[in-house]
Amino acid sequence: MELTKVQEKIKKESRNALIIATIFGYFSAALFGFMLLIVILTAIWPGPLHPSPETAFADIVSRLAPFMFNCAFVAIVSFFASKIFYDINKSCTPFSEKNTKRLRLIAGSMSFMAIALALYSFICFTTSFGGTGGEFQFAVAFVTTYVTMSVIFGFLAYIFDYGRLLQQESDETL
Repeated sequence: MELTKVQEKIKKESRNALIIATIFGYFSAALFGFMLLIVILTAIWPGPLHPSPETAFADIVSRLAPFMFNCAFVAIVSFFASKIFYDINKSCTPFSEKNTKRLRLIAGSMSFMAIALALYSFICFTTSFGGTGGEFQFAVAFVTTYVTMSVIFGFLAYIFDYGRLLQQESDETL
């Protein structure tokens, strides 16, 4: 079966997006691993800036935890996005039930990250774990971003589901 120009363009663009999502996911996972290594090394060897291992560990964790959350999250979202683009490349259509479920998973994981970061920032701010007002405001900015993106991806999932139903109805009438 020969592909139309539109299908060829969809295949090309989805292949490019798949490559970008995969590279971005691997980079985020590597960055997460690097920050985790810093946290572990700080717990083992606090270094000259911190007199005790307890303060060094709490300080490093309070500063790196939001970034570690974000890197892990980006790796997960990139994995789902690469699966979406892989399916688009194979089927030449973005409107499938699998892609709708994946978009809902991305929206749900963004909601989970918003809750996790809100709890983390609340714990750091209200305890002596090592949060400051600036770090709290920074975490709140992340929470706001995740909530907004969760709503947007939820709407995208709804649109993809509607597109899938329209495509199915169109295929049945032909």
